[in-house]
Amino acid sequence: MSYVVIGGGLAGISAALTLQDAGEEVELFEASDDLGGRVRSDYIDGYILDRGFQLINSGYSELKRLQVIPEIDFCKSERTIDVVTPFGISAIGDPRLHPLQAFKSPLGSLSEKVAVLKFLGDKPNSNISLRDALLASGTGDFYENLLKPFLKGVFLTDLENVDGTYGREIIKSFVLGDSGLPRAGAGALSAALGARVENVHLNTPVQSLADFGGKRVIVATDAKTASTLLGANEVAEHTTSYTWYHSIPAGVITSKRLRVTSAVSPIVNSIAISNVVSQYAPDDRTLISSTSLEALSDYAALNEIAKFWSLAPSDFSPLRRYEIKDALPIFRPVSHGVSSSQVREGVFIAGDSLSAGSQNGALLSGRLAAMESLAH
Repeated sequence: MSYVVIGGGLAGISAALTLQDAGEEVELFEASDDLGGRVRSDYIDGYILDRGFQLINSGYSELKRLQVIPEIDFCKSERTIDVVTPFGISAIGDPRLHPLQAFKSPLGSLSEKVAVLKFLGDKPNSNISLRDALLASGTGDFYENLLKPFLKGVFLTDLENVDGTYGREIIKSFVLGDSGLPRAGAGALSAALGARVENVHLNTPVQSLADFGGKRVIVATDAKTASTLLGANEVAEHTTSYTWYHSIPAGVITSKRLRVTSAVSPIVNSIAISNVVSQYAPDDRTLISSTSLEALSDYAALNEIAKFWSLAPSDFSPLRRYEIKDALPIFRPVSHGVSSSQVREGVFIAGDSLSAGSQNGALLSGRLAAMESLAH
């Protein structure tokens, strides 16, 4: 029996590869002009613009299993974050690499920083939010000054909306792996994996599963499209984010670090991304990527971004704004994962909303859906 995978994001690619490796005949249908879903890059006038700010964690288990990192010319990012405070910029990094910096940082007391380690080792508790779990561990001011603003940019929602156990596992994944980007942009990951799929139909939206009678189907589209195809009434809850790209003359900003702020701001983070990977901008320019969870006007966003870097708004040249719908699934406290990918006989579903809101979660979900379909 042949298989059909609908949706060419990471979940769909992973499902197709799993079936293909098992010796099955599989066709992958993608509505847009290329594979990758949310993990794609645009190439405009010498700039590489990822569709929303992204970093790839080379320590993700699925990426290791697929052995794809050596194929994508991966560049590691710094393991230090700059925090904009009322008293200036405070840097804090991985305590294993920068022990003095981590413990001397004014963002919190020593006991509050040690409390983070306590939190990571605590027994899981899905009855409380990530915010409550971190505060209950004694993180105090360190939570307010660093953890809250940084992790809000990770989960793209307020931490009271995030299940504590789920949040802990995502944080651990940062500790275990190196984050970074391919020299050709985040989309190089999707391109490398997608090139392994043998039978792909691009620009081919699927209107009905009835078109595939007699075949097993894995639906790996966005949540709304999956709901329509499956005739479901409920749609998994997702966040929406907005990313602006600006350029400035090279050399004005030399930092390679992600920047967050301890003050109230609609911008959750900003980074001079071409300082991390030089190929992201022409030699005479620096590319700035900034993300918000609010639908700001371009004018309002630029004024906030300028504050992050202590520059005038006029120093920045706008390039593009991306609205990322269904950016990440929200796993609220006491929410539980789906134990089966099967929707009905011969039809299965895949997507990061079934596992974890990450590239790893999407890849894992696709593989598990394919394995379950093979087992049936």
